[in-house]
Amino acid sequence: MKSRTGAGILLLGVFVLGAVTGAVSHSLYKSHVEAASSKSRVKGSQKIVDDLAMGLNLDPQQKEKLQVIISQSRERYHALSVQFRPQYEVIRNETNQEIRQILREDQKAQFEKIISERKNRSSHQPK
Repeated sequence: MKSRTGAGILLLGVFVLGAVTGAVSHSLYKSHVEAASSKSRVKGSQKIVDDLAMGLNLDPQQKEKLQVIISQSRERYHALSVQFRPQYEVIRNETNQEIRQILREDQKAQFEKIISERKNRSSHQPK
């Protein structure tokens, strides 16, 4: 009887440990993805500056001013994107609804899976 109780406690402990490990791993993964996304935006701006600086043979002062210009421009693009994103979402949703209307039931399930995969990919890309 003691061995059954001990085995049950051990099994429960392993289950709880697995759940905690999974939660911590997910949290670490999520923070890593968010950090990588942020870094890639910075790297993208820096690459633009570096490419132009090299291609145009800019001096350090010009390169510094270019960095400010590119940074401000990206902020403006982002603000514009935020402003118009709801309108893009409306069009995307209407388009998806029209596509659903032409699909058979077996195709609809696959279409929903494709939409879900695209949402997951886009949520991990820089914005």
